[in-house]
Amino acid sequence: MAAAKSSFRLSLLLLLAVSLVLLSSPGAADEFLLSGQSLAPGQSLTNCGITLSMQTDCNLVLYDNGNAVWSSGTSGRGSNCRLSMQTDGNLVIYSDSNAAWASNTDRGNGNYVLVLQRDRNVVIYGSSIWATGTSRVAVAGARNAGKDHEASAGAVVVANAESIEGEPGLGRKINMMTNKA
Repeated sequence: MAAAKSSFRLSLLLLLAVSLVLLSSPGAADEFLLSGQSLAPGQSLTNCGITLSMQTDCNLVLYDNGNAVWSSGTSGRGSNCRLSMQTDGNLVIYSDSNAAWASNTDRGNGNYVLVLQRDRNVVIYGSSIWATGTSRVAVAGARNAGKDHEASAGAVVVANAESIEGEPGLGRKINMMTNKA
């Protein structure tokens, strides 16, 4: 019981921290989806030239300055598709009421946020439970083959301007700490 309360408090604190960081940046409303929110066909999230688009052909595509770098591979698998950030932590593309694709990140009811980050990664927070694996930031020991990656709980990644040449605006440090339950 004490562990559950501690885990709940930690999740709530993490969500609050992420929300404060996002809300303090310009255009914050276009960079994330909260639990229970959706993207309709033709809608997208944007951040510094990066776009996550729920296309009208049912494909969810991540673009970097107009170049596709990741896709859900769901083109033509339905009609009137929408991307939904569910309250259980699962990110799902629905065609009408049928699931066409899912991140398979169901962690139980809670507060989750899908974030389109400046480093080109798309991450579900509530503890980092899923990412596209398309970050432009080199992390020691990380490998990126453009495939989906399950993020490790408790990981802390800090990007700063000194370590990333030619990337203005990444000098702001964001520290997130989580504990494994």
